[in-house]
Amino acid sequence: MHIRRALPVDAPAIAPLLGQLGYPSTAEDVAARFARLAGSENDVAWLAVDPGGDDAEAVIGFGAGHLFWPYELDAPLAELTALVVAESNRGTGAGRALVTTFEEWATAAGAVRATVSSAVRRTGAHAFYERLGYEQLSKKFDKRL
Repeated sequence: MHIRRALPVDAPAIAPLLGQLGYPSTAEDVAARFARLAGSENDVAWLAVDPGGDDAEAVIGFGAGHLFWPYELDAPLAELTALVVAESNRGTGAGRALVTTFEEWATAAGAVRATVSSAVRRTGAHAFYERLGYEQLSKKFDKRL
């Protein structure tokens, strides 16, 4: 297994992963999101891939990060905006590898903190992030507009 940057051509492999995360998406939806973020230096996405036997690779995980400069700090923060590993590949280290890649990217970009939001019902994800050194510092509120 290795980590590489996600590309627009990966949209068909990313869409089912986003569905497993609870965000049903088509390949066209994902391709449009890539197009919207094209050229952004503050948004990046990665794939965890498992090399196949005949030069094919299986996408087993997806992660995305966003860098932003809040008014209250003099340095950027990095947010892990998406992280999902295929149900059949959970526990293989793919999630940890994606988070490590995100943190390395954030550090290289000068971020002083890394954040991630996780739905209240995702207790397994909470334990995963805590094992990686993340701690709950606040509650996040959301309102549909």
